[in-house]
Amino acid sequence: MKYYIREKLISLHHRFYVYDEDGHQAYEISSRMISIGDKTTLYDMKGGKHAYIEQRILHLMPHYDIYLEDHLACSINKKIRLLKNDYGLSNGYRVDGNILALNFTIIDSHGKKMGSIKRKLISIGDRYEITIFDHQQELLALAILIAIANDVNHAQRNN
Repeated sequence: MKYYIREKLISLHHRFYVYDEDGHQAYEISSRMISIGDKTTLYDMKGGKHAYIEQRILHLMPHYDIYLEDHLACSINKKIRLLKNDYGLSNGYRVDGNILALNFTIIDSHGKKMGSIKRKLISIGDRYEITIFDHQQELLALAILIAIANDVNHAQRNN
């Protein structure tokens, strides 16, 4: 299944929509306007909350917790690397690809591709294509992709 996001992926003050292949709104991404650390929620179009991503503060490197249906599904922490971004996931998954360009793939603990994101370079505003390879892991894949995109966009704003 492919999804698309237009404009900035995550912003501190906005809501964004995830569109399906037919151009219909499938999910809403909402970030809190005023908070300590990023707090992002993924809703379906009926207003049902499916995922919550919270940045933990007081860590040397960015650290995010992902909750699915109010249960901690996994944590993501940025690892210290000199020449590239690298993330560790508490559930045994890994991230491959060019994080700085926001083109990467999430691979589960069995080596199976779970999801990927690609930034469209030639477009008005930022556009992203998200591919979910494992439908049963759709919400977790979307939440991981959003958490990493939050971190990358936050780092780009600070530079």
